[in-house]
Amino acid sequence: MSSARPIRTFTRILRSASFRLALIYAALFLLSVGTLFTTVYVTATSAMQDDMAEVLRTEALQLGQIHRQSGLLILAEQITRRMNFRTRGPIYYLLQAPTQQVVVGNLPGMPPVDGVVDFVRDSESDEPAGGRGKLTGFGLTLRDGSFLLVAQDASRLVDMQRAIQQAFASAGALTLLLAIGGGVLLGGSFLSRIDTIGRTSRAIMAGDLSARIPVRGTNDEIDQLVLGLNAMLERIQHLMEGMRQVTNDIAHDLRTPLGRLRQRLEDARDHATSTADYAAATEAAIAEADTLLDIFSALLRIAQLESGAQKSAFAQIDLSELVRSVAEAYRPASEDSGHKLEIHVDEGLVLNGDRQLLAQMISNLVENALHHTPAGSTVSVGVRKTKVGVELQVADNGPGIPEAERDKVFDRFYRLDRSRAAAGSGLGLALVKAIATLHGLAIRLEDRKPGLAIVVGR
Repeated sequence: MSSARPIRTFTRILRSASFRLALIYAALFLLSVGTLFTTVYVTATSAMQDDMAEVLRTEALQLGQIHRQSGLLILAEQITRRMNFRTRGPIYYLLQAPTQQVVVGNLPGMPPVDGVVDFVRDSESDEPAGGRGKLTGFGLTLRDGSFLLVAQDASRLVDMQRAIQQAFASAGALTLLLAIGGGVLLGGSFLSRIDTIGRTSRAIMAGDLSARIPVRGTNDEIDQLVLGLNAMLERIQHLMEGMRQVTNDIAHDLRTPLGRLRQRLEDARDHATSTADYAAATEAAIAEADTLLDIFSALLRIAQLESGAQKSAFAQIDLSELVRSVAEAYRPASEDSGHKLEIHVDEGLVLNGDRQLLAQMISNLVENALHHTPAGSTVSVGVRKTKVGVELQVADNGPGIPEAERDKVFDRFYRLDRSRAAAGSGLGLALVKAIATLHGLAIRLEDRKPGLAIVVGR
């Protein structure tokens, strides 16, 4: 079992994408090395062949000059001297008379050939390059019909070619080994991080919603992916906790209207004695049922907003005109309740959004201010331009909200203790937050001392 596990791990590494990527890069590098090898090999061989040919040509032309000046015998003596006192390595000579009889030299006779010639020497002499070897020579037919050949052993060229081949073969093999080793290391590291993601996923599926994938801090692609996954997990945890809280809130807050509905129906069943009694009980039950339906409609509305489905209906709207029209619609209600309503609107402000939803948000904020402040209070509604966008504000000089409870007022069904006796479901500000979030707007509470300001903007 213990020996099988490393084998399975190594097999996974070999199958990993990072290992395959390393091999692909190795193959591309080897292709580049092959191209470079071909270029170097051909260029170096050509250069050395040209250099060798130029040396032999120069030597042959010098000897030809001696022949023109001093004749065949002096040339033969010069060739003999050069064979005995070599200073440029093994150079071979052949001087043939016009009858193709060898006059002097360490090469066997051959048919005259002018220019560069490659041939194989087959000799049993004791020359350093004796035996069968490849030679490169330069032939020259002299003025009297004699033939002169100066040749050099081509083994240096062969040695150079072999050295180039060995160097590139070694480099290619080393590159391949490094690629395989690097692929194994990269594959192991990659699989380690993938396994970490897998373990975190399994922990979350087991119920630990707080589990997160560790970030290495390298800010590479995997870290960016992990950050995105962690943000998604954070959002999922928040939604799950919100769903759990909503479930608890529904179970708690809907008991009262359901209890009242049941009590009214029981009273009608047990005590109603006339058609009027039954009609009154039915009306009361319908009112309670309408309250429940309104609550469920608000919950469904919030869920739809949080899903982002409403963004498809966004368009450019005149926010200044919208705020003014909604606020003006509440002026009669504010006067009836003994409130003073002030409107402060900067002209020409636009916002990309859903007009109906934004009107609902403004209405909820104004109704919340009028509902939770006593008669004689002042409620101000305004919108202004900021450095980064627009800002909507609904403020009052009422009792405000205790600091300890300000973070909770946007939760579903949350109501201040002093407001529990009043009508309402506790979903108004939750709907406001959902609409603001859908439009990419931040929402905050500011203490007016006295009173409270709810600011929505970016």
